[in-house]
Formats: sequence, C-alpha cells, structure tokens
Amino acid sequence: MVIYYTTERAERGEFLKKVLIRHGGTSEILFTKNGKPYLEGGEAEFSLTHTDGLMAVAVGTQKVGLDAEKRRSRKTDALLSRLTPAEKEEDFFELWTAKEAYVKYLGDTLARLLPALVYEKGVLFYKDAPQKVFLKHIAIGDHILCLCAEREEEVSLVNI
Repeated sequence: MVIYYTTERAERGEFLKKVLIRHGGTSEILFTKNGKPYLEGGEAEFSLTHTDGLMAVAVGTQKVGLDAEKRRSRKTDALLSRLTPAEKEEDFFELWTAKEAYVKYLGDTLARLLPALVYEKGVLFYKDAPQKVFLKHIAIGDHILCLCAEREEEVSLVNI
C-alpha cells in the first residue's frame, strides 16, 4: 500500500490523476452513489483525503479508506457530546480519523454510520461489534492520517 501526499496547494482531481497515472492507472475515475471515487475495471483500490495543508491518496490492491485531519487545539462541544465516556479519554484526532477512514473504506456516509461507531483503545466498534479491519495512524507534520484496510499491509509514504 502506498500513500502519496503533498503539502503543496493542489486541485483534488489533478492530484488524484497524477497519482493514479504514476501508479499505473489509465481508466476513467467514476463515483459511487455516496461519492466514493473508483477506477472503471478495478485496476487499483484508492481513497482520497484532504484537509488544511495536506492532500493524500492511499493506493493498493485491497479495499481502503483514508482520512486526514490537521491537529488543532479546538474541539467543538457538538462533537465531544457524541463521544462515549471512554472515547473522551482517547486522542480525539486519532479517534475521528479512524471513524472517517472506516466510513470511506465502506463507501458509506458519516451521517448514517457515526451514531453506531465507537473507537476505544485502537479498536473500532460498529453497533458494539469490533470490526476486523486494519487501522494505521501516521503523522505527517501537524497532520494525522488514518488508513483503514481489509488486512494489515506494509505502508509506504511518498511525498510528491
């Protein structure tokens, strides 16, 4: 699995095309009904994320979800009120990126899944059942990324 990233200002579509061409992709990018991009013909699995000052794409041969957040000192009360007492003890940005990466992994929506997702001690639960996915957190400067995949795999970072 490779995570390509840039901290330079870039347009999402152009960045994604650049990465996929570099990774050997040539097909048209299509979107699911929930907006998850995919390649026609399934040449590669990928997930795109962007946040203030960072854009990244995870590319591999297995189903994948990727999320990134810039660490900030403020957390909104609305988000904190949705967390369980145990979740409030977790690193908020690791917790949040794990939940979003899982939603992207499934190709679903945060609005539908968030109420049933809980992240505690590195494990993601959906409707109280631990999910059998590989979660990997990666720090890039003041950003935190979370990769969610079907199974554990070595991850390479490439700055482009």
